[in-house]
Amino acid sequence: MTLHRTPTHNTGLQVAVDTGGTFTDIGVRREDGSIAVWKVPSTPAAPDEAVIDGISGAMEQQGRRAEEITRLVHGTTVATNTILTRTGAKVGLLTTKGFRDVLAIAHQARPSLYDNSQHRPDPLIPNELIAEINERMDAGGEILRPLGEAELKNIADELRALKLDALVVSFLNAYANSEHEDQAVRYLREHNVAPIISAATDITAEMREYDRTSTATINCYVQPKMSGYMERLKESVEDLGVPSKLWVMQSNGGLLDPSMAGTHSARTVLSGLAGGVVGAANWARQLSLDKVVSFDIGGTSTDIALIRGGEPDETTTGEIDSMPLRLPSVDVHTIGAGGGSIAWRDSGGSLRVGPHSAGADPGPISYQRGGTELTVTDAHLVLGRLGNGLLGGRFDLDFDAAHEKMTEFGKELELSAEECADGILKVIAATMARGIRKVSVERGIDIRACHLMSFGGAGPLHGADLVHELAMESAVIPPVPGIASAVGMLDAPIRHDFSAPTYVDNLEDFPQLAPLYDQLKQRATEEMGTSEFTGTQLVDARYRGQSYELTIALAPDWDTQRTQFDRAHEERYGFFDPDAELEIVVTRLSATIEQPDTPQPSLPQGNAAPKEKERRPVYIDGAWVETPIYDRAEVTAGAVIEGPAILDQFDTTTYVRPDQLCTCDEFGFLHLTRITRTS
Repeated sequence: MTLHRTPTHNTGLQVAVDTGGTFTDIGVRREDGSIAVWKVPSTPAAPDEAVIDGISGAMEQQGRRAEEITRLVHGTTVATNTILTRTGAKVGLLTTKGFRDVLAIAHQARPSLYDNSQHRPDPLIPNELIAEINERMDAGGEILRPLGEAELKNIADELRALKLDALVVSFLNAYANSEHEDQAVRYLREHNVAPIISAATDITAEMREYDRTSTATINCYVQPKMSGYMERLKESVEDLGVPSKLWVMQSNGGLLDPSMAGTHSARTVLSGLAGGVVGAANWARQLSLDKVVSFDIGGTSTDIALIRGGEPDETTTGEIDSMPLRLPSVDVHTIGAGGGSIAWRDSGGSLRVGPHSAGADPGPISYQRGGTELTVTDAHLVLGRLGNGLLGGRFDLDFDAAHEKMTEFGKELELSAEECADGILKVIAATMARGIRKVSVERGIDIRACHLMSFGGAGPLHGADLVHELAMESAVIPPVPGIASAVGMLDAPIRHDFSAPTYVDNLEDFPQLAPLYDQLKQRATEEMGTSEFTGTQLVDARYRGQSYELTIALAPDWDTQRTQFDRAHEERYGFFDPDAELEIVVTRLSATIEQPDTPQPSLPQGNAAPKEKERRPVYIDGAWVETPIYDRAEVTAGAVIEGPAILDQFDTTTYVRPDQLCTCDEFGFLHLTRITRTS
C-alpha cells in the first residue's frame, strides 16, 4: 500500500523510542529534518525506565526540553517478551463441547518432521483452565444448539473458582455468527467471572478455529502486562512534560493509540521490528530501489523482510513461538542471530553460533558486565572491526578480556584467537544468508537483483560480507542505521485493519461485497473516531480446494479480480491455474491516516574521499591489514571510499571489504558495491 504524504513544516521535535534487547534507541528529528541519535541500555525488568531515561538523555544532549516534543512514537517488546518468557496472565478458555483440545491439537504438524525429540511449546492455556459448554453453530451461522443460560450459570461458577486473570470465549463457527460468543461474554462479565473477558471474534473474526482461538489467547495472555505498561508509560511521559500524544507501533507497520494497544495487545507483538521495515520501505522508494531485503541486526536477533516496489510484503498468518497470530502484520522472518549471539561447540565438536544470546545483561564479554561467553560482538572486536569503544566513547569495550577468552576457546578448536573469531563471523554469516534466502529465493525472487538494506546496531558490520556471499546488487547503509527502526516509526501512518468473512465465487455474487465494505468503513469510523482516513479495500482469495489464501486489492469487477489473482499467484508460486475456480473468503479494509512529509536534508557536495582519522590492523581473509578508519560524519555526498575501510559513527560501525567500493549519495546513504576490475 503506497502512502503519499503532503509536505509540511515541522514545528517541533519528533521523537521515536525503540526498545531492543540490548539498547533502547532514541531518534530525534529536528525541525529541518535532520536526525539526532541517542542510546541507553535497555532495562528488561522495567522497560519504561529506559524509555524515560532515553527521552530525557536525548533532550539533554540536544539542549532542548521535553515540552518541545510534538510527536512521540514508541516501539515496544513487552508483548513479545511476555510470550517468549511465558510470564503472562493466567488465562482460561470457554469453548464448544468437544473442542477443549483445539489449542493442544494445533495444526498437527511437528516442528521437525524427522526429529522425534522436538516438541511444540505447551499451549498458553493448560487443560485444567479450559471449560466446555453445550452450544453449536453451523458453518453457515445457523444455530444448531442454543446456548442455555442454566448451563452458562454453572460454567460461570466453575470458571470464577479458577481465579483467572483473563478468559477467552471461543465457540465453533462463531466467525459466521458471533451471537453465542457475545451472549456468553455479556453474561460472564455481568457475573464478574474474570477481570478480562474477551470473545475471540472481537480480536479476529476469521475462519480457522485454531488460529482464531490462538490469536485471542495471545491477546488475553499479554493484555494485563501490556495495559499496565501503557498506563505507567503514559503517566511517566506526562510527568516528563511531553505535550504530545503517545503513539505505539503495531505489527502491521502502523500506529495505534495506547489505550487500544492496551486492550488489543496482540497487535503489538511485532511492534519494534515493524518500524525498521517501514523505514526500509520508505528509503527504498526514496532511492528508487525496486527489490530490497530489509536486514535489521540487533543484540539478540536479525529481522529480515522483502520489499518490492517500495512496499513490504505483508501477511495475515504470522506466528510467535510456533503459535498462529491471525492479524495483519509486516511479513518478517526472525532468526536467532545478533551481536549478542553466543559461540559454542556442539556434541561433535563443531563451532556453532546462536540462537541463544547474552542479551543486554550480562551481554558480551567485552561489555564488562559479567558476561562469560563469547559472542559475535567479541569476535568483531578481536578482529579489529570494532575499536575499543561504542556510542562515541561512552561505552568502553574490553579487548583484552575478549581476546583472552577467544584464545582459550580457539585452542579447543585448534585455532588461533583470530581464526576462531573469523570462524564465528563466517558461521553467523551463513545463518543470516539462509534467512535472506528464505524471504527472497523461496518466494521466487532472484537474490542477485536485490539490494540489502543493512541497519540495526550490527547490520552495517555484516552487510559487506553478505552481499559478497550472496552476489547481491549492493548493501545500502542508512544515515543513522543503529536507530533505523526508531526513525522508521516517525514516518508510519496511523493504521487500523478490519475484516469480515464472506463467500463469493461467481460474477453474480460479486456485488455482495459492496455492503460488507460499507460495514467495515463504519467500524473504522467508530474505532478511529473519524471518517477522515484512506480506506484500502482488499480480499483474501484462493483457488477452490486450496487451504490458504492470497490477499490482493479489490477489483472493480469479477473478471479483473480473477486476472489480478492469477497474476499474484504466478508471482508468488511460479504458476497459475486457468481452469481452477476462484473464491473470495475474507473482505478486508486497511484504514490509514497518513503522516505529513518532512524535509529530507541532503549532505554537502564533495567528491573527495574523507581524511582518515586513524589506521588500525584488521584481520581480513587470513591476514592483518592496516585499514583506514573514517568518521562517517566527515563523508560528503559523492565521496567514494575504496575498501578495505571502516566508518565509525555514534550508533554503529560500517565495514567495507577490500573488493568493494563505498559511495555516498546526496541523502547520506552509503552504497557498498563490487569493484569491477578490468584486465
